[in-house]
Amino acid sequence: MSPTKFYAILRDLLWSGGLAPLLVVVAILVSALAYQVPVAGHESLAANPSPLGFAAAHPPEAASSGFQRWTSDWTRVTIPGLGPQAAGLRLRFFAGEHATPVRYLTIKTLERELVQVPLRHEGQELRLYLPPGTTDRQSGDLHLIFQVDRPLVMPSDERQLGIALSWLEVNQSAGTTSLQAPPWARVGQLALVLLAMLWCLRLVGLPTRLVALPLLLFAGCVGLLLSGWPSGALGLRMQVAHGLPVLLQVLSFTLPLALVLRFLPWPRSNPQASFPAAALLRLAVLLIFSLRLIGLLHPQFILIDHGLRANQLLQIAAGQEALVRERLEQQYEWGTRDPVPYSLLTYYLLLPLTTLWDSMHQLVVAVKVVTALLEASFPLLFLALLRQQPHGLTAAAWAGLIYAALPVGFLFFHDGSFPTTIGIWLTLIALVTLQWLVAASAPALAPFPWLGVGLASLALALAIGAYVTHIAFVPFLVGVMALSLIGLGGIQGRWAGRNLLISLTLGLLLGWIMVYGSYTMTLIQRTIPSYLGLIVSEGSVGRDADAFFGTPINSFRQHMLAHFRLWPVIMATASLLVLLANWRERSITHLLLAYASLLIATSIAEHWFGLWNKHMVFVAPGVALAAGIGYTWLWQRGRAARLVALSLLAYLFWEVLIAWGNRVLWYHLPPSAL
Repeated sequence: MSPTKFYAILRDLLWSGGLAPLLVVVAILVSALAYQVPVAGHESLAANPSPLGFAAAHPPEAASSGFQRWTSDWTRVTIPGLGPQAAGLRLRFFAGEHATPVRYLTIKTLERELVQVPLRHEGQELRLYLPPGTTDRQSGDLHLIFQVDRPLVMPSDERQLGIALSWLEVNQSAGTTSLQAPPWARVGQLALVLLAMLWCLRLVGLPTRLVALPLLLFAGCVGLLLSGWPSGALGLRMQVAHGLPVLLQVLSFTLPLALVLRFLPWPRSNPQASFPAAALLRLAVLLIFSLRLIGLLHPQFILIDHGLRANQLLQIAAGQEALVRERLEQQYEWGTRDPVPYSLLTYYLLLPLTTLWDSMHQLVVAVKVVTALLEASFPLLFLALLRQQPHGLTAAAWAGLIYAALPVGFLFFHDGSFPTTIGIWLTLIALVTLQWLVAASAPALAPFPWLGVGLASLALALAIGAYVTHIAFVPFLVGVMALSLIGLGGIQGRWAGRNLLISLTLGLLLGWIMVYGSYTMTLIQRTIPSYLGLIVSEGSVGRDADAFFGTPINSFRQHMLAHFRLWPVIMATASLLVLLANWRERSITHLLLAYASLLIATSIAEHWFGLWNKHMVFVAPGVALAAGIGYTWLWQRGRAARLVALSLLAYLFWEVLIAWGNRVLWYHLPPSAL
């Protein structure tokens, strides 16, 4: 490519037909107008998670009058993005029953002192007037500093205690009505977010005219949230103040990813397709990556096992592998202390991260980014599985978008169980190698493709060794696929099925030797008899532990509704029936039949052995693949069918955004601990 052509392409991308400067102007206007609207809100100072920021404060705790949060002798509370308008502030707090002699509380901002009051033994309520310009001019944040002249001394409590905060109330309606300049940092953040989104969408292959309206609508929605529409809610403005920096951080990863995707080789899409399939597929990759990472990096996101997993990585890097393995072997939720085989293979894959980031916080972020990136590659693996099929690129694109919106896809980002996510990624890699093996299994071409069998066996060994449930899931999936090929796939199917069975046998043997061999005698002598005894004596294993993981799921229908929102499973079932009736020579038919068989078998097994959600997240790629094929057929049925298809996909995205947003912002655990 000549330099002249390169600069022309770059200029076209950056300028985007004048849309880029228009978005900057829109960001300025939207922010300026939104910050003229006064907001008000009542916020608990003892909530967790909370949109408020706290520095040098203690965690919330229960008290006789409700929850409260103790300050130290110096504490800062931040109301993000409040804005420059004058406001009235009400504050409820408690000084402590042992405050003798009288102590004094000083409340100030970073630039001025607001008030100094004596502290009493009972609860106090304080009213303050905040003049225009009290907030930070760049960010619009209000920083309130609470400082006591002397810490509270309480028996049996060694903490430095100031006051116990209950709630605060802000009302900008009490201020002036003169025009105020918006916080320019927020304006800049919104402008950069809009530009980065524009360039990402252009890089995936969408034309300017197609992305203009969604971006303008997004800017308008941000403006409405900044204004607290419709009731002037302070909480909405604070969420924008949190969300814009997170979006910028995520887009700093997404933009290079979009650039890489742009230069990958892509098969030609169907020239009669009404929508660019390659662009849809790239968009699915970016959506999976961005939606997960936005939630994971949000300041209100409460970690569960994310820090634990990062600490275990550091322990393994420090040579304490035996200690980590010993703790992971104890699966208490299954009702026994007998060791369960737990593979550290996925930990080994992430060990290089510990050489780049040795601090806990940085390592947690790195693990989040890498795990989200691996799952974002699922649509590319869908394409590899569907590449030889008619309309394969289009079906892979729709499958990727459907997977991006499945609630079950967020399950193990919620609790930080990256071994499960990486294990499914390794399983898809193995299925791709099996697909190549099937394609090379024609008797006239390769009587016995040693290279293909070897690669498939190695990939299967890694998939089986990735996670304990894969000892059962992966062999069942591949075994049913092989038997289906032998029984229903004709002459080539019989050759392919034979090669798959050979690969599965070698892969299972290799995976067992690499990962689980040391557990063989323990399993035979202790673990398996213990579980069989529990099933005989109690009727099941692990079923009673469901309530620990959020709302318990006790039926197949509840699984389908909670994890898939039902319609993708219905569409996937219809697609599989059509494939079985008409296209048994296609390998994807037998793979999807294997996924369906695994879903049925594990759902039956769950009556005796608590799988919680492991089987649902494992079969989710199969559901997305089958639904993507059906979605492709539906899209070709005319305008009315396309409207139905878009409505279904929009509903799915709406549902998953609500579920994921509730988990991120308010720590509402979804069914079966999403």
